[in-house]
Amino acid sequence: MKKHIKPARKGLNVRKPDGEHLSPEGEPLQVTAFWLRREAQGDVVIADIQPATENNPAESRPARQVKEK
Repeated sequence: MKKHIKPARKGLNVRKPDGEHLSPEGEPLQVTAFWLRREAQGDVVIADIQPATENNPAESRPARQVKEK
C-alpha cells in the first residue's frame, strides 16, 4: 500500500532503501518494514495520500438563473 512519506523535521536528510535521499516535501512510496522502522525512530511521518483535486470550473461557478418569458 502506497502512502505519503516525508522527513519528520525540516532539514533532516533521510535515505531511501536505494541510497537516494527522500524528498523534503515527501514522496508517495510503498510502506515496508524499512519505512515502519524509520517512523518508529521518529525519522519520517507516514500519511495517507491526498486525492488530487480536480479543477472543475463548472462546479465552482454559481448556477445560472434562467429568466422566464
